[in-house]
Amino acid sequence: MRHSNSKAQLFIRGGALILGTAAVLALVPLNVHADPIQDGALAPYRAGWFANAGPKGPLTCSETCKAKAPGTLAEYEASAVPPTKRAFVCRVAGKPQGNLETWLYGSQFDDRAACYTTGLDLKGSYSLKYFCLCVAK
Repeated sequence: MRHSNSKAQLFIRGGALILGTAAVLALVPLNVHADPIQDGALAPYRAGWFANAGPKGPLTCSETCKAKAPGTLAEYEASAVPPTKRAFVCRVAGKPQGNLETWLYGSQFDDRAACYTTGLDLKGSYSLKYFCLCVAK
């Protein structure tokens, strides 16, 4: 006759339960309410958001990073149309939700000092006041 309640089997089942719970909790996304990259300073991971305001008007992301975070480059990727242009990463203030600030992320194209975003309605908009993502070389 087998004993199903032996200590060894209970230990194995308990361990499996703990491992299963840990695996499920590891897959649950964390609820983050803020951009992890700081504003106005290079964080330990060597990136930061910098406002594009300049003494003579709005700056492009390349100009912003050169002026406000020397030794960094503006984060960019190739533009979809045309592919020879660059789309720099930018963000603008969105509508506040309660006590939380929100941000809309978009693209700043080459020498146009404006951050272009698309809302949930898929209508494009742009802002002359925005932040640029600067990363250390």
